[in-house]
Amino acid sequence: MATSSEDKDRPDTDDAPSGEADAQDTSREDGEDRAAARADAAAPARASRPAKPAGAARRPAGKKPGARPRAAAQPQGGSLGKSMILFLIIIGGLAAAFAYFGREPAPGAAGPKWKPGDKAQVEVTLVASDIKDLACWSAEEISGRHCAFESPTKGWSKGDADDKKLLRPYTTTDRVQFLAAGLWSEPALTNKLPSARFAVKCTYTVEGKMKKPGIRWSSEGAWLDRTDDWYTGLLSDCKLINP
Repeated sequence: MATSSEDKDRPDTDDAPSGEADAQDTSREDGEDRAAARADAAAPARASRPAKPAGAARRPAGKKPGARPRAAAQPQGGSLGKSMILFLIIIGGLAAAFAYFGREPAPGAAGPKWKPGDKAQVEVTLVASDIKDLACWSAEEISGRHCAFESPTKGWSKGDADDKKLLRPYTTTDRVQFLAAGLWSEPALTNKLPSARFAVKCTYTVEGKMKKPGIRWSSEGAWLDRTDDWYTGLLSDCKLINP
């Protein structure tokens, strides 16, 4: 078949697309190679980054690092506990006060070394009802002075019961105990007396010792049988020191 001049002059169109496709394939392969190279370069950096612990707790929203947890509210029973503590303190204070004025000296406490004829200045602690509450019993009589009772159940039957002859037990503010007469006939104690506990300062004239007298601190209380001897004497020149 003869070819025309048009066919000779027409470009070879069948070869052009193949060349373009080859160029595109080469460009795509180059791009994939570059992407793979970048991925390989980034892999060590990712591997060196520490992984987050699997069980790590997520921080609550709104809380700053290092913030202290808010203290729990105190239970409503706290005020009741404080009231109970205050109540126990008051009871303990009252018990201590009663123990102090229980008029029993500490075991083994050293007492004064008096002898008959001595005159000592003493401060006696009292309440107004002591005139009828304080009493002792003993069949012994010293320098004409005696207790209100001869025995725990029998009153004194050997003479009168004048205040200057009637011995009663007393305690000083420094815890010395003794028997004495004459206190309640002193002018300082014949007027109206304080309603609370008070003290008087007197001159105590020592006359002797009574062997193991029975002592009673209340008219309704029990007798306390003492195993020691008590000084006896007369109180005079008494003055109230804290009316």
